[in-house]
Amino acid sequence: MVRSLGIDPGTKSFDLVIVEDGEVVWEDSIATEKVAENPEKLTEELIRFEKEVDIIVGPSGYGAPYICNEDIIDPKLFASEILLLTSANLLRKKEEDLGFAVYRAIYKLVGQLWKKKLNVCYIPSVKQLGTVDLSFKINKIDLGTADKLASTFLGAYILKNSTENIKSKKDFLLLELGFGYNALIHVKDGVIYGGLGGTSLGPGFITPGPIDLELVVAGKWKRNSVWSGGINVACKGESMSEVFTKEENRTCASYVKTMISSIRSGLTYLEASNDETIIVSGRWADIDVVKTIEEILGVPIFVSRPKLKGATFSKEAAQGMAMLGDAMLRGRFSSLFGEMRLNEAKGTVMDHIYIPALKPAIMRHVEAYRRSIKAEKVNEILESSII
Repeated sequence: MVRSLGIDPGTKSFDLVIVEDGEVVWEDSIATEKVAENPEKLTEELIRFEKEVDIIVGPSGYGAPYICNEDIIDPKLFASEILLLTSANLLRKKEEDLGFAVYRAIYKLVGQLWKKKLNVCYIPSVKQLGTVDLSFKINKIDLGTADKLASTFLGAYILKNSTENIKSKKDFLLLELGFGYNALIHVKDGVIYGGLGGTSLGPGFITPGPIDLELVVAGKWKRNSVWSGGINVACKGESMSEVFTKEENRTCASYVKTMISSIRSGLTYLEASNDETIIVSGRWADIDVVKTIEEILGVPIFVSRPKLKGATFSKEAAQGMAMLGDAMLRGRFSSLFGEMRLNEAKGTVMDHIYIPALKPAIMRHVEAYRRSIKAEKVNEILESSII
C-alpha cells in the first residue's frame, strides 16, 4: 500500500498531506514566511517521515515533467530557472512581499530536499500535458501551475465518485480562488483540455490580471509586478469575502465585477458548455464568495472545497499532490491518472512561444534544463519540446 506525501507551496501557507489507501492520514499547514526564513525546519520534519512514506511530491511551481531528485544535478538552478522562472540572484534578495516569500521558500526547500537525498519528485503544470489543445498553449506560460493541476486531479476524483445525479462526470471546470492567483481549468471527455492561470484569468486577490502591453512599455516592471495591483490593493481588504461586501466602494465593486467577468469570458474561451459542472477550490472558496459568483454567472457550482476522506483543513492542492504521488507509484489513484492521461506530460513551459524578444529567455530556460538535469532525462524532455 502506497503512502504519499504532497507539499502545496501556497502564497500564504505550505500545506502538507499524507495519503494512504485513498484517505488523508496526516496534514499540516505552515506559514510560507516561516518556510522562507527557515526551510531547514520543514526539511527536518520531512526527514522524520522518510521511512514512513514512499514518495514526496515537492513544490513544483510552473512545472517540470515528472523529474525526481535522482534526475537532478543542480537543485538551485533547477528550482530557480525551471520551477520558478526567476534568476537565483533575485531569489537571494530580501524583497519584502508575499510573492517573493513563497519563491524564496520553494528555492531553499528544493535545495534542502535534494541535499538530504529524500525521495522527492516534481510534477508538471497544465501547459505540459499532451491532452491540452495547442491553441491554448501559444504564447502562454501559465495555463494552471502544478498545484492547480493537483487540485483538478482531486476534483476529478470527487466528481467521479459522487453519488449525485450529474449529466457528465467527464466534463467539468475547476475554478481555483487562491490566496494570490485564480485559475480556470477545463476537463473535457475526461482529460484536461485547456486552462487559464496566473495573470491570464483576470485579477486575483494579489495579482492584477492580464496587462495591456502599453502599460508595460510605459512603466518600470520587475519580477514582483506580477503579484501586485490585485483586488487587495483596490479594495484594501484582508480577505476575498470582505472585498465582496464592499458594495459602497465603486472602485472595489468594479474590480470584483472585472474578476467575475473574466471568469465568464474564460468559460467561453475554454469552450465550456453552459451546463458543465463547476468545482471551486482554493483559500477563498468560502460560502459567501462562491454563492455570489454562482448568482452572477448564473451557473450551478457542484461543490466548494472538495476533499478526500480524513482531510479537515489542508488545501485541495496538497491533497491532489499526494494523490499524484500515489498514482506515480501505481497506487489507489493510478487508474484515474491513466484515464486522464496525466502521464503524457512533456516539453517545457517555454514551448510554443513565438515572440522574438523572448528568444533569449527561452534559450536560457533550455540551457537550465541541460545544466541541472542528468543527460538521459533531459534528452527525453527536450526531444518532445517545441522551441
